[in-house]
Amino acid sequence: MMNTSHQPRSTSTSRSTRAGPHACIRLIVLVACGLLVSRTGLAEEWTQRGAALRLPEPGTPLGSLPENVRVPLLDSATQDASHGPSPQTLEEFVSLAEQSHPKLRTALAGVEAARGKAVQARLYPNPVIAGFSPQIAGDQSQWSGTVAQDLVTAGKLRLSQQAALREVQKAEYSLIRARFEVLAQVRQSFYALLVSQRRVEIYTLLLDIAKRSYEIGRQLAEAGEGTKADVLFWSIERDRAEVRLLNASVYIETGRRQVAAAIGLPQADVGALEGDLFRRLPNFDLKTLQESVVRANAQPRIVEAEVARAQWALERAVVQPIPNINLMGGYQRQVGIPAMDQGLVQVMMQVPLFDRNQGNIRSARADIATSRAALRTVEIDLATQTAQVIAAYRTSQRLVEWYELYILPKARETVQLTQTLYA
Repeated sequence: MMNTSHQPRSTSTSRSTRAGPHACIRLIVLVACGLLVSRTGLAEEWTQRGAALRLPEPGTPLGSLPENVRVPLLDSATQDASHGPSPQTLEEFVSLAEQSHPKLRTALAGVEAARGKAVQARLYPNPVIAGFSPQIAGDQSQWSGTVAQDLVTAGKLRLSQQAALREVQKAEYSLIRARFEVLAQVRQSFYALLVSQRRVEIYTLLLDIAKRSYEIGRQLAEAGEGTKADVLFWSIERDRAEVRLLNASVYIETGRRQVAAAIGLPQADVGALEGDLFRRLPNFDLKTLQESVVRANAQPRIVEAEVARAQWALERAVVQPIPNINLMGGYQRQVGIPAMDQGLVQVMMQVPLFDRNQGNIRSARADIATSRAALRTVEIDLATQTAQVIAAYRTSQRLVEWYELYILPKARETVQLTQTLYA
């Protein structure tokens, strides 16, 4: 500690005793106000420049959230528990899911939390103000006030914020991934219900045909032109058609509840859907589709952001041993005969003699290698999943074509011959 003092021109003992505490308090208040004003301006700058915090990283841009994700979320408490919305088209289901699904709420909250941590990572440490008196009364009483401030060196705050900004990237890509997961589930539930709805229509028609065929067969048997075996055959077909229709009706009800849950509104009143089951789908090229999926999918972007975060964390770990500087300045009033005013100055720093952050640096390098390997693993997994999905897609597509070209024409001809025979 370095102390400086000077002798005042004229000061009485009683006046010094009274003026000591007041002078110390005034000094502390003035210094504190100056520091608070300067730091308040800095904090306001960070608050107002939220967009500037999201610095770009080559290959992993930190842009704005997609506009289709910025939908005001519905509050489920405002929805009537017994009469929710009644969507019919896929677009209406998608819109409701984007507004109300809790998975998107969670992802949005995660983005906001990551942004808050990025702001906090760059904030400068607060000063420390202290007032004390080693001896309160008597001729040797002292009144002191100090202000201490840590000076952060080597750009540690900037590096910490850069690492935190990569977490913001990860949260934003996680939001995009959550949105597509929700919409994929909505589309699957929608078309499953649409298929069940169409199946009920077909089974109703088949039941009507089976009933008419049974009546015709029964009348022919009563007239002596048919056999009892024909009547039993059409009776069995009628019963089978009734069972299929009953089962399809069950799938209708459960499918409605599933699609309502998929949009995040279990109380929604889902009725008859409007959609097209016969729209032609494109023929995808496997290699091109694999490249597009790996390039556009959010999951590799999340891992890329993790690689960038690990790189910034390594830089931060490297500069950690560089000591910060602690400055302390203050004022001391020595009450006595004669009274003395003293200035206090102190400079402190930690000497990196033993701990130079060797272990954390080594760990940070290993994290980079792990993240890069994880990125490659994710890309391989996506390529494999794409190939599996394309295989199932092409199999279903060829099955549809086979039914349209060969099975359906024969089925129609069989129905026409049967109706002509029993007409």
